[in-house]
Amino acid sequence: MLIINYSFSQNDSKIEKLKKRLEQDNISKSEKSKALSALSYNHSNIDSSLFFAEQALAIAREINDANLQADALQEISHVEYRLGNNSKSLDASLRALRIYDSLGLTELKAAIYGQLANNSLTDKDYNSAITYLKNAEHIYTISDKRGNLILTQLNLGEAYRLEGQLDSAAIYFKETLEKNKTKNNNIVQGYSLGNLGMVLRAQESFDVAEWHLVEAIAILEPLGDAYSTSVYLTELGRIYWKTSQWNLAEAKLLSAYHMANEAGLKEQIRDFSRTLTDFYKERQQYDKALDYLEINRIYQDSLVNKASIQQIEQLKANYEIGKRESEISLLNTVTTNQRNQMILLGIGVLFISVLALMLFRGNRAIKKVNERIANQNIIIEKREQEKALLLKELNHRVKNNLQMISSLLSLQSHELSGHPAQEALLAGKHRVEALSLVHRKLYQEGAETKIALKEYIEELVLGLFYGYNVPFKPKLSIDNSSISIDKAIPLALIINEIVVNSLKYAYADIKAPSLEITVKEVAQHQLELDISDNGIGFTEKEGDKKNSFGLKLIHSLIGQLDGHIERLKTNGTHWKIKLGHI
Repeated sequence: MLIINYSFSQNDSKIEKLKKRLEQDNISKSEKSKALSALSYNHSNIDSSLFFAEQALAIAREINDANLQADALQEISHVEYRLGNNSKSLDASLRALRIYDSLGLTELKAAIYGQLANNSLTDKDYNSAITYLKNAEHIYTISDKRGNLILTQLNLGEAYRLEGQLDSAAIYFKETLEKNKTKNNNIVQGYSLGNLGMVLRAQESFDVAEWHLVEAIAILEPLGDAYSTSVYLTELGRIYWKTSQWNLAEAKLLSAYHMANEAGLKEQIRDFSRTLTDFYKERQQYDKALDYLEINRIYQDSLVNKASIQQIEQLKANYEIGKRESEISLLNTVTTNQRNQMILLGIGVLFISVLALMLFRGNRAIKKVNERIANQNIIIEKREQEKALLLKELNHRVKNNLQMISSLLSLQSHELSGHPAQEALLAGKHRVEALSLVHRKLYQEGAETKIALKEYIEELVLGLFYGYNVPFKPKLSIDNSSISIDKAIPLALIINEIVVNSLKYAYADIKAPSLEITVKEVAQHQLELDISDNGIGFTEKEGDKKNSFGLKLIHSLIGQLDGHIERLKTNGTHWKIKLGHI
């Protein structure tokens, strides 16, 4: 687990002070740029944070202040990284690094090296990450006003562990434990112990590894760090499994799985369910093994499975495509000029022998040009295939980035347990997952703009039922047809809002709950959706309510699809939706 050398949190009072400062007439452009960068740092809304950082950069460029430009670029890098735009984050970091380097601001350079290491680790470029962290370590060894050296060394140990250099990783983790005796930082202590335990487990030093992992869990679990605690519990389970302590192994593996499930950590749910499958298979408990294998299958494709495409490769591909297109344009120009020359020469030729000679030469030239064009067509076809692959990978990256946002929302909602904002975060999480499913389908099916409607809606609804632990199954009747991505996204959000509302509120005291969804094509490019449940239905007051966010969102999305929605008066709740131009 990597500890990032920067943090962000929202401070409402500080944000209000910064906003009031920006509204003052006597504020200079330099102060305005600083205030905008500070606002970006303190704001928890990612879109707002990016907007403020870009405004700070624009003003800094206007007044030609290099230091303020670098500060704004550093904030942009952090926000783009949180958004999952690793290429943009990397570009902003490198530009900030060049400025800090020219100004001799060494500790700020070290902070940028830490961000560049995060970018490299996201791309699984561990060697580059180690190089960046080594540069930061060198700077912090000389000057460390903010106490970042120990965090940098902890990150170095983790980078070495991921690279497979276990001895080097162990050295750094032991060094951070030694330094933390004076700092007494619980987070550093927990991560150092846990990561060292993972190294020792990989080196099969089971007794020592067990002690480190137990200590790490004891520190981090009370802090609510479900991610690291569940990982360390799994490592403990592997140790007990390896040493044939079957009951202990099963208890730790199940504890890790349930913790990840409660926290909504989908990547861990996938990995832990695979581990439990293998465990029960070895114990010849095949019914349990099959249960966890099914869970693993559900979560397998919803997470980051492949490294992002490097921006340099995208630029290279675009450059090659552009160069080939220029060559084709040049060849077309040459062909046109030669044809015109042949016509003019043919008019001027008085003798048949001269005309025949010119035709012979012209034909030979055209043949060569046609051969070159044929070769270029082959190259163009290859580039088109590359473009299709890039588009497929783009859909994969968008899906992964959306899933990352969903995981972040899930983690944040876990920390806001009991807070009124928790429900809003969970609702946002489900909406993001609905969007992620669209891009996953595009990636799986290799299609550019179409996805299968039946399979997509079934997976969306079943995923919601699974996520809310609903004990019954929905009744689905969906036509076999395809839908474009720009229609699939609003349709996904509409179904998500209605189904989630039913699962949350409809079935109180309902003994035999049911939910039925019917989707059929009633005319060319027109769909009719019926979503009904046998729940408690809407009260008269609720039925007249028009200003809830969910209803506003549904009506807005229906408008985008040129559709119409009405609620029929039946037992329970019955929505009938008609959509045009699908």
